[in-house]
Amino acid sequence: MKKIVFTAFFGLLIIKGNAQSDMDALRYSNTPTLGTTARSIGLGGAIGALGADVSAVLVNPAGLAQFKTSQLSVSFGTHTSRNTAKYAGSGDKTSFTFNGDIPNVSVVFSDRRIQRENPAKNGWVNSSFMLSYNRTADFNRKLSYQSTSPVNSLTDYVSAYSRGLNATELDANDEQLAQGFYFFENMFWYTFLIDSVRNRNYTSTYDKVNGIASQKGNIATRGGSGEFNIAYAANYEHKVYFGGSVNIHNVTFTETNKFTEGNEAEMIGGWDSYSFTRNLETSGYGFSGRLGVILRPNNNLRFGATLQTPTRLVLSDEYSDGLFVTRSDGTTDDLRTIDKEFSYEVVTPARFSLQGAYIFGKKGLITAELESIDYSTMNLSTDNDDFEEINFGIVDRYKPATNVKVGAEYVMNSFRLRSGFASVGNPLVEGGRKSRKIVSAGFGMQEKTWAFDFAFSRELQTDEYLPYQINGVTSPSVKSSFRSSRLMLTLSTKF
Repeated sequence: MKKIVFTAFFGLLIIKGNAQSDMDALRYSNTPTLGTTARSIGLGGAIGALGADVSAVLVNPAGLAQFKTSQLSVSFGTHTSRNTAKYAGSGDKTSFTFNGDIPNVSVVFSDRRIQRENPAKNGWVNSSFMLSYNRTADFNRKLSYQSTSPVNSLTDYVSAYSRGLNATELDANDEQLAQGFYFFENMFWYTFLIDSVRNRNYTSTYDKVNGIASQKGNIATRGGSGEFNIAYAANYEHKVYFGGSVNIHNVTFTETNKFTEGNEAEMIGGWDSYSFTRNLETSGYGFSGRLGVILRPNNNLRFGATLQTPTRLVLSDEYSDGLFVTRSDGTTDDLRTIDKEFSYEVVTPARFSLQGAYIFGKKGLITAELESIDYSTMNLSTDNDDFEEINFGIVDRYKPATNVKVGAEYVMNSFRLRSGFASVGNPLVEGGRKSRKIVSAGFGMQEKTWAFDFAFSRELQTDEYLPYQINGVTSPSVKSSFRSSRLMLTLSTKF
């Protein structure tokens, strides 16, 4: 399990006044899926060359042409996660999440050409039209951490961040006091968490001799992304299958990030503790397309290829900051910034994939998939080119990555037993790593007019998170071990 180093408070390449960064682009680009049916999950997501499963629309829509009859399908799932974090040498803190969802609702209309009262064998023998909704990413996650021996302070970051500003730019006017501060640094200045040492230079006000006594943080993210799919696929003589889909994406993301510092000693500024909270809500929509082909040279072999266009997402952020300060004399300050709104676009990378499968007659199969994604092509944009610096950084920081999926299925009459594995590639050039390993298993029953499938997957991931980062100073990191489990049940009926 690899690592990714990131700073959630201020982003990797944040620009002053906005909350958006390259992490926004990565969040919506690095969304590998094992599929939204139990069969697909049980096979590690390697469903592309097989078809006859509604999850094929997410991998290779040509596989929809292998439906011989119309079908209605719905999936029910649960997602449980456990995140254990260690910060600056302190003990472990563990957070849990649990949520349920309906990851897939699909209907496939199959049209089989009949010649002389028998299924046609020449030319275009059948086609399928599909309408579906698929939940493609889950953003529900919690991280908690704590340290009783921090080496520096978030206020050190804020004082360095404010360098170059005139003190009058940090002062609060009547409007800010009545309606909310413009920026987070205004609140730190107003509450005397930072102070001026000379013109346009600032310092933190905690006791440098005794230092900060404790730090703790809590990050909670919620939401997800999904697709409405309109797909069509056609079968040419059971040798070549073609398919395409138009995908309408929806995104919801919410993050609450709270960071607290305290000290038992007498403070120069008179403060005992403070909590700084950042709130972000993102919503939006987007569009993409997929084209796929599957070749069937004989009854045993199948090869597939897919091109997914870049996804253009139109997003809107609403964000604000809050600061609660407790002083040694018992007084408090409860401040917040004004609510900000910002609209922008994110373009996620194109995806290319190759699939293959070997069918052991009616006994089972093995299947595999390779998917390539160039994360350096991610892009954020507005009408005013606000993200030029961030996009330059994306080119330098990110690289192409490869996802690998493999699966196997054993058939005993109407019973199916499955297992799978997926490895999600590292998108970062250097300075940190992000990869994911997923193992899965499942089983199912398939009868003439109905089927049910059940699957379980387990994901393993290790992250390294920086609550803040000061130039030229080694900041303590939060090392977290993320484990998530997924259960899914899929019911389908033919008509």
